[in-house]
Formats: sequence, structure tokens, C-alpha cells
Amino acid sequence: MKLLKNLGKNIKNYRLKHNLSQEELAYRLSINLSNISRIENGQQFLSAQLLQLIADVFDIPVSKLFEEENNLNIKKNTNKERLINYLKVLSDEDIKYFIENLKLYIKYKN
Repeated sequence: MKLLKNLGKNIKNYRLKHNLSQEELAYRLSINLSNISRIENGQQFLSAQLLQLIADVFDIPVSKLFEEENNLNIKKNTNKERLINYLKVLSDEDIKYFIENLKLYIKYKN
């Protein structure tokens, strides 16, 4: 279906514009990563509620997700930017867990 393919392409473009990985978007939407992949490939129908949540993440009206040829200026994000965006969506408890594991990784890597 052309509508689903276009919708998926637009969601992917907005995700990239906001420097979000599929994992980060799935986390923000409280859905499985595999759903994001299917949505971006135009293989999954979306509920009105999920469409609204996606639009809210990108701070756009839902109608923007359906525009034809929505080519955004997308820059490739650096690893540093990806890490910062990942940490932004974590709870304080998850950040503490991440830092402790990072310390262990550094300690035993050397």
C-alpha cells in the first residue's frame, strides 16, 4: 500500500531528523523494536493513538506524517549525539545502571 510506505518513510525521516535510533523511538512509544521496523517499511498498520504518540515525539501535527515527498534535511548523527539522545530517554535509575556497567566495562577492558 502506497499510503503505508509513504507514512513509514516519513516516520523514518522524522526519526533521523531528531537523531533517534529505532530503539530510542520504540522506547519512547513503549512498543517493540520490531514494530518500528515494520512501520518504517510500510508493513504495519498504526492505530490513531500510536499515530498521535509518534507525532507528539516529533512535535508535529499528525497530518505531517502523511505528506507526500516529505524529504527533510537529515544529518547523520555522531556516536556522541546518539549516546546523549539515548541517555535523555532513560530514567535516573537506568542511567545509574548504565554508568555502573560502563565503569565495569572500562575496568575490565584494559
